[in-house]
Amino acid sequence: MLKYLYWFLLFLVILAAIAEVILRVAFGFCNSPLYVSDPDFEYIYAPNQNVKRFGSVLQTNRFSMRNEEVLPTDSLVILLIGDSVVNGGSLTDQENVASTILEKRFLKDFNKRVRVLNVSAGSWGPDNMAAYLKKYGLFKAKLMCLVTSSHDAHDIMSPYSPVGIDPNWPDKQYKVALYELWDRYRWMFFYFYENFFFPPSAPPAEEGPKISVADSVKKEVAKEEKLNDAGIRKPGVGFNPGYEQLYEMAKAANIPLFIYLHPEISEIDLGHFNDQGDEIILFAKEKNIRLINEFGLGISKALYRKNDVVHYNDKGQIFFANNVYPLFQDYLKIKR
Repeated sequence: MLKYLYWFLLFLVILAAIAEVILRVAFGFCNSPLYVSDPDFEYIYAPNQNVKRFGSVLQTNRFSMRNEEVLPTDSLVILLIGDSVVNGGSLTDQENVASTILEKRFLKDFNKRVRVLNVSAGSWGPDNMAAYLKKYGLFKAKLMCLVTSSHDAHDIMSPYSPVGIDPNWPDKQYKVALYELWDRYRWMFFYFYENFFFPPSAPPAEEGPKISVADSVKKEVAKEEKLNDAGIRKPGVGFNPGYEQLYEMAKAANIPLFIYLHPEISEIDLGHFNDQGDEIILFAKEKNIRLINEFGLGISKALYRKNDVVHYNDKGQIFFANNVYPLFQDYLKIKR
């Protein structure tokens, strides 16, 4: 009996060692992009990083942007500001982020070094973005593009940083890959367990008399109300002050600002932005800010990551870059 127990324990040790190596080498565990807290804008990626995670490279410069270093000689600068939609996170390779795509395209098409500075972080609201720019300045920018979504309307900045507390905002590397897998991704195991062993039962077939036209209309109204309440809902009270702050900063610097409004998956189902998105549209109208509605550009679910509600996949990053490229060119008056 003890002999079998010994071999079983040895098998577990070998299995754990193999898993540890695979997690580190193939998936980049214990090599996560790290964050730093900031008293002005909560948090951001730590500066000067170059890590490979889930097969994708993530690099930051000394200002924590997903860009090459900012140089004093940079004269054509665009501020591309946003949250994880712009940032891409560790699931988007540095070469596939829209800011990288745009800089390379400008260099190829016009033989000009145009900087598209990626000022962003996951779950940032416009007030985080404004606080960052207030602290570091506008980097001699000629244009500011705010990429935002409906949930940003009430995503008010918290006075407490999650860095080093929430596993999704690590400030130091894990020492054991298996522990990182459990600590950060155990929800996936529970999700798989619940859905594999206890799949949701199919709703019973509707029976009875045919639905009247009035009942059909009521049903559609109820469906639209449900979708209108869907999506990411932030607990902040009042409209995010960062929109006004960014508007005032651009106005004071005498540089153009436009808003690029990106829908969530639930809004694609709805066919238009929800009530939070309407607030952003109203703000832009009141301030006479140009707003690019992505619904008018052919956005589709095929451009989102699988099982995601808001983030672009690699094709989506190209789609976004294709949309803003001619706008940037026109604003900067770059000609061949």
